[in-house]
Amino acid sequence: MGASVGVGGLIIGISMLVVFSMAVTSLNSQTTTSLEAIESAHTPEPILTIDNAIFRDVIHSIAIDFGGTSGYTDGTLISADCPDFEASFSVLTGSITSIDSIGNRGICTSLNPTITVVGQGGSSGDAGFTADVDPYLYVNVTNSGTETLSTTESWIFFDGSSPTTIQSNAPQFNPPIRIDNWFSGQTIALICDDCDSTYERLSVTVGETSVSRTID
Repeated sequence: MGASVGVGGLIIGISMLVVFSMAVTSLNSQTTTSLEAIESAHTPEPILTIDNAIFRDVIHSIAIDFGGTSGYTDGTLISADCPDFEASFSVLTGSITSIDSIGNRGICTSLNPTITVVGQGGSSGDAGFTADVDPYLYVNVTNSGTETLSTTESWIFFDGSSPTTIQSNAPQFNPPIRIDNWFSGQTIALICDDCDSTYERLSVTVGETSVSRTID
């Protein structure tokens, strides 16, 4: 009789341990699920805005056809056909020998713009230049959400293909984007000098959030 009671008690004890173990496992699972749900609820989805996406004809480069023979000093080039265009040049013995930098590429209304020197002329004939006008894609994208995003996880697609991250140092973005964090409310300006001018649609994707815009 005593042995039977002992065995019965042992069986009941083991059963209670099994039930307790199952209850702990279930509680852990529910706790993990609840924590994941809370974390998910506290991490809002990104909100992205493509403010604009437009191709502009701009001056890509300048070639010196004739630098003049004398009379010039280091100065600036402009073009009435490409408002806001500005480039600096250097002179050697009165002749224009090099284009140092293009400070502003302008927006051209002609594919064969006239380039002029500001405020000076050659003593034996004005210098002449040829401009190479190319379509550049100008894009402004804004992090309109409340969370800081990673630029290495923010993807850009052209017509649904050619994926690249904002901070991929892709050669078509000039200048390249060097920042790591894309803060709430921050607008990033992208200039693509090597994008196919036949592209019609641009998309920005972060995680499962994606927005698109027709390229003008």
